[in-house]
Amino acid sequence: MKAIYLDKINTFSEKELAKPECGERQVLVRMKAVGVCGSDVHYWKNGRIGQFVVEEPLILGHECSGVITDVGEKVSKFAVGDRVVLEPGIPCMKCEHCLKGRYNLCQNIVFFATPPDDGVLVEEIAYDEDYVFKIPDEVTDYGLATMAEPLSVGLFATQRIKPALGEKAIIFGAGIIGITCLLAAKAAGCKDITVADIRDDRLACAKEMGADQVVNTMKDQIPDNTFDFGYEATGADACYNLAVKCIKPGGRIAMIGMGPEIQKVDMVDYVCKEITIVPSFRYSNTYPLVLDLLKDNQEKLKQLITHCVPFSLEGVEEAFHIASEDPSAVKVVVEF
Repeated sequence: MKAIYLDKINTFSEKELAKPECGERQVLVRMKAVGVCGSDVHYWKNGRIGQFVVEEPLILGHECSGVITDVGEKVSKFAVGDRVVLEPGIPCMKCEHCLKGRYNLCQNIVFFATPPDDGVLVEEIAYDEDYVFKIPDEVTDYGLATMAEPLSVGLFATQRIKPALGEKAIIFGAGIIGITCLLAAKAAGCKDITVADIRDDRLACAKEMGADQVVNTMKDQIPDNTFDFGYEATGADACYNLAVKCIKPGGRIAMIGMGPEIQKVDMVDYVCKEITIVPSFRYSNTYPLVLDLLKDNQEKLKQLITHCVPFSLEGVEEAFHIASEDPSAVKVVVEF
């Protein structure tokens, strides 16, 4: 079977691998679609994200959907032909974090496309049935189904920030994660959500997705002490510092975006205003709920898939160039 490897910065190659075999509690999944994530692009361009460094050839991709072609002898939840998505991390389920249900913090997790663990830009994957989920019948598009993964990021951040009825929220960043935060916050009952960005096209998209107000921070001022809580989905210093100004004293901010390892943030204001910082890393226990959210927001999420390319060496190279260089790209999907 064919796999596409990142050999070094900006360089992919195609390799032939042996077809995987199912373990007794595994299913064999033929890939149908893989979304290109910002983290994949970071590895392609920079060879690392923080502590995670690409030191050997690596298969990228972790947002995926496919169809089951074989099942292990002890598999009880699935049958050949089931349409599924894969939660991209398998935790150890033995450490203190796993036992508390916070398996996203497991230090022994095997997570697709996070060095040294390979991802899913490959034709078939054998995977533990406990981290496989059926795609709702109403969702017929495999590319759309890959959105379950970024939607999990927004849903998990929303669960951690705990919106309350009547609160006003602001989201910094109108990229894919900012939009998934918007959809999750709306589903949680938020009625007054502002999205801030520096690009008018992204802000227009956010408005279509349900933002109540949008703000271009290059042109417009955000009033101080206006919002009860916020989401930071850019990783930019400027947004951390805007957030502390516009969130009310005693408010809170979900930190999702990953920027430079060292950042310049006005922590004195955070302290004096007692802003609660709520870091949100990946997700845990989100997939069953997120698939319902995906089903209910199909038409909106389809609009975020701006480019589709075929699975091949040339196609994957094109996908990464589009995701990195094309200002119109929101979500790029590789189709098998």
